[in-house]
Amino acid sequence: MTFSIYFFILLVIVLSLDAFAAGFSYGMGKVFVPFFSLLIIALVSGCMLTASMIAGNIILSFIPAGLTKGISFSVLFLLSLYKFYDALPQLHLKAHGLTTDTISEKVNKANKAVLSGKEAALLALALSIDNISAGLCTGAFPLPIFVLLLITITIHFVSIKLGILTGSILADKSSHCFAWLGGLILMILAFCRLF
Repeated sequence: MTFSIYFFILLVIVLSLDAFAAGFSYGMGKVFVPFFSLLIIALVSGCMLTASMIAGNIILSFIPAGLTKGISFSVLFLLSLYKFYDALPQLHLKAHGLTTDTISEKVNKANKAVLSGKEAALLALALSIDNISAGLCTGAFPLPIFVLLLITITIHFVSIKLGILTGSILADKSSHCFAWLGGLILMILAFCRLF
């Protein structure tokens, strides 16, 4: 199943908001994230999304078009609901669930001042769960694999870097607003898949 380049880029940007929020969290905590760790997060996240899109293309080619739209809508809609949950700090106080903030806190155990390469890989894997789900349900845009990789890796790298910079500047703010934004856009994309 194919879709416009605009849909593809918007989807990747929305899925990279988790990386932005994680970077925001580290920026607020004054945690130094070396270039190598940034690169690991971007590479792992980008590769997971690209691979899942390619796999999704293969899987969805065996499914009727009508059913494909339903699957795509369902997964994107469920992801949007999770993003909305991720944006509710009052729930985080009651339950120690997996949210962007708790994930970023749990992986940085070795040294609170620096995010190691190993911790960066663990963070990227944790943040790639919704990337895999979205990639499998939407399939890949008909571009060379290298171009897909380059786009996804670049967007994830820029997102986490911007998150770190923004977090270090706005240390007294909350990153939950970005989860609300991601949830809203994912919900819009979900309904777009029905048409």
